[in-house]
Amino acid sequence: MATVKSWIGRAIVVYLLAGLAIATAPSLKQLSQQLSKQAEVYLPGSEGFANATLRWNAAALPHLDIIVKVETERDVERTIRYANAHKRPFLAISGGHGQTQTLKNVKSGIGIWMRGMNDLKVVDRGRAAVVGGGIENGEVIRRLWAEGKQTSTPVCDCPGFIAPVLGGGHGWLQGRYGLPADQLISARLVLANGSAISVSASEHKDLFWALRGAGHNFGIVTELKIKIYDRTPEQDLWNGTGFTFTSDKIQSVFAVVNGWIDEPNRPIELTHYGAFIFNPQIDPVKAVFLLWIFYQGTSIPEAYTSPLYKLGPASVTSKITDLTELNTHTAGAYGMPACAKGGSRHMYPVSLNRYPLENLEYALDIFSSLPPAYHGSFVLLEGYTTHRVKQIPAESTAFADRNSEILVDIIILYEANSTLDSTAYEYGEKLREAIWQGSGYPYYAYVNYVHGDETLESIYGYEPWRLQKLRKLKKQYDPFGRFNFYSPIS
Repeated sequence: MATVKSWIGRAIVVYLLAGLAIATAPSLKQLSQQLSKQAEVYLPGSEGFANATLRWNAAALPHLDIIVKVETERDVERTIRYANAHKRPFLAISGGHGQTQTLKNVKSGIGIWMRGMNDLKVVDRGRAAVVGGGIENGEVIRRLWAEGKQTSTPVCDCPGFIAPVLGGGHGWLQGRYGLPADQLISARLVLANGSAISVSASEHKDLFWALRGAGHNFGIVTELKIKIYDRTPEQDLWNGTGFTFTSDKIQSVFAVVNGWIDEPNRPIELTHYGAFIFNPQIDPVKAVFLLWIFYQGTSIPEAYTSPLYKLGPASVTSKITDLTELNTHTAGAYGMPACAKGGSRHMYPVSLNRYPLENLEYALDIFSSLPPAYHGSFVLLEGYTTHRVKQIPAESTAFADRNSEILVDIIILYEANSTLDSTAYEYGEKLREAIWQGSGYPYYAYVNYVHGDETLESIYGYEPWRLQKLRKLKKQYDPFGRFNFYSPIS
């Protein structure tokens, strides 16, 4: 694979002649010489550059001129210092799934590709793990599983693990252990000036608060230490049963689900996961919807399945898996559609505490009216258990919304084509408004799903002290806004 280290002179001449004012050959050579032996520098036209810049959302591409594949914390420090010296923006990349529109504000930037830092080591006699800044979520799940361990992780295998944690994270085990961000013990963080610090409850403790919910604003994480837990045989298997219904059943089905949410002693094992989709084999005219029940155990109590069978589903599927394969149910495992890159996706999140039934039906009607070019779109209705999430004091982290029960994710998906963008925006905004109106819940936008037009209060909290605290920390740790490309505080 061609890199700056192997052909610095020829590459720079080629790209300067092509009109790409990337950098001077001596300056790139100087950077290359400062990096570890395993690090690589990629320019446009190389395979490494193409791999690093391929993203999950082709409609929110940062403009990058150089990719530095880092292998050590010092590589990150030196790359940031190089970018600062040359007045270039920079952006950390791991899974490439960040999709908010603010990423387009990166112009002529340097991508810091973290995938070389993907270690995981179990420490502290099995009570914690240290993970590298470029590790993917699926790697964390599988490597811990192989060690007889598990933790609260985000859903979907292929995104990087670190970025979702910095935004709070949501996932299958949050009812038992809290959010993925709640597992954070300490972090190694490279700041905007290129210096690395340790962050924990005893070191830079205000920044430790901010990392858990607003961490994208403050630095590049090279390493996290997280809490982990023993697997137990009675919790190893999950029953996933999926029901497909035609659109006329939506109010009846989600009235049942609202009953589960309202249960004072709802089982910690019970998660639901819904989706609006197009399936012309079931209904050639209107969209249909799915409802999965995920239950930690080999069977689901009939009290939860029987009411759904009585409503006449168009189809039912069921499968028992362990945690490492749970994402296959939602097409979020490696090699499955939710991991595919290169398409355009516009996401619009809504948080709810129960389903507004009439509004949900109205939203499904809007979704059904999407033109054919957008029929790969879907609306996710994520209902993870919240027992432990709500036990953790809200003021203890920068994650502001611990009271919601449902995370809605509207994803307008289509082949990359800028002429289709405006209609995607129109439908995303309509669906967001339709689902939220009538909910009686404040509008909260989960930061890892934000589109880019949400208010800061909806992302980081309506209590005035939250944004005041975050802005003060931003001035202290990133006064020049070098980390302002993902839902920036200022």
